[in-house]
Amino acid sequence: MNLARLLLLFFSIMTIFITPASALDITGVRFGTHPDKQRVVIELSGKIEFRAFTMNDPTRIIIDAPQFNFKAKDVSKPPSSLITDIRHGPVSKTMSRLVLQTSSPVMIQSAFALPKDNSQPNRIVIDFIKSTAEITKETGKKIPQQIGGTLTNKPDNKPDEVTNNKPESKNPILAKRKTKPIIILDPGHGGVDSGAVSVTDVYEKNIVLAVGLELKRILEDSGDYEVRMTRAKDVFIPLRDRVKYARKQNGDLFMSLHADSIQSASVSGASVYTLSEKASDKEAEKLAERENKSDLIAGVNLANQEQDVTSILIDLASRDTMNQSNFLAGTVVKKLKAHDVEVLSRSPHRSAGFAVLKALDIPSILVEMGYLTNARQAEELNTPEHRKKIARALKASIDDYFIRVATLQGE
Repeated sequence: MNLARLLLLFFSIMTIFITPASALDITGVRFGTHPDKQRVVIELSGKIEFRAFTMNDPTRIIIDAPQFNFKAKDVSKPPSSLITDIRHGPVSKTMSRLVLQTSSPVMIQSAFALPKDNSQPNRIVIDFIKSTAEITKETGKKIPQQIGGTLTNKPDNKPDEVTNNKPESKNPILAKRKTKPIIILDPGHGGVDSGAVSVTDVYEKNIVLAVGLELKRILEDSGDYEVRMTRAKDVFIPLRDRVKYARKQNGDLFMSLHADSIQSASVSGASVYTLSEKASDKEAEKLAERENKSDLIAGVNLANQEQDVTSILIDLASRDTMNQSNFLAGTVVKKLKAHDVEVLSRSPHRSAGFAVLKALDIPSILVEMGYLTNARQAEELNTPEHRKKIARALKASIDDYFIRVATLQGE
C-alpha cells in the first residue's frame, strides 16, 4: 500500500470519528410575523431534542441541540423580523448551537417540536415577542427553559438544586398554622392580550408577570405559604378559567396583578380594587369594563359562558369574605405607602365589577400597580428595583392579613 492510499485511509477514519453518524441536518429556517408574536421554524432531517432560551448583550435566542449540520440555504427574513443575524457552531464534542441575534430583547412564548408529516419535515417551532432587557433577565431566571416541548434545566447547563428541606416559617404566629395558606397570584392578560401598552412600548402583561414571579419567590422563601399562579409564562388564560383555577386549588387568597392606563398622562399612583356590583366611580367602572373584555380580545366566544360569570351575584357571597377582601385591600394601600410606592392621591381603594374577582368564596383583590400612560411611572415599572419594592409591599400585606386571620381564629 503506497503512502497516498495510507493517507486517504487515515483521513477517512478521522472523518468517521469527527462527524458522528447520528448528527442530523438543519435543512431550512423560516420566519413569520403575526400581530401578537413572531415565529421561527427550523426544519430538520430527523427528530431532535433541544433547549431554547434568550440572552442579552447582545440580545439573542439560543437553541442548543445534539450535534447537527447546518445545511439551510437561502434563509430570508421579512423586513419586520426582529432577527438580524444567524450563527451556528459546536459548543462541545456532542452539542451544537444555533444563535438567532435580535434587534432588541425578546421573550420566548413557546418552543416545541413537530414530527414529520405528509407535507412538512421534522420541525422546531419557536414563538417570541419583543420585551425588555430587565424583564428578559428577570423572567429567564425563574421560568424553566424548554426542551423538545418539555421543561428542563436552565441555560447555564446546571440543574436546579433539588432539596426536600422546605423553608421554615420565621413568623411565630403564622408558624402555628397546621397547613400553609394557598396564595393564588394572577398576573393579568397574557398571550394575544397584551393589556395596556406604556409610552415606551412595554406591555402590561410582561410587567405584571415579572412582579408575580418575584412575589411568588419571596412568599415561598418565607416558608409561610404555598403559591399557585394562574400563569407563569406569556399565555392567554380566559377570565372564567382564572376563577375556576383559584377554586380548584382551594385558594385562601386571590390577588390579581395589573398596571393601569388612562387618557390623562399626568395621573399616577397604584390602586387596589375589590368586587362590587356598583362601581365606586366612573373611572373604576370603565376600568372594569376594559379588563372584562380581555376574553373578547383573544377571540373567546362568551355566548355560552356569560352565565358562568354573571350568575354569581354579589348577594350570594358571604359577608365575611367581602369583609376580608376589604381588609386586605386597605392593608395593601398602607403597605404600598410604607414601602415608598406611590398610590393614587384620591381614593386608592376602589370597587367595581371585575369578572376575575368573582370567586366570591375566596377573599380577592385586584392591584393596579401604576399607570403605564404616565411616562415617569412607566419607566419605574420597567425597572427590577421598583417591581421588587412592589412585591415586598404585597408580601407584607399578605403577612398582616393572615396574622389577623390567625388571631381571630385563635391559632
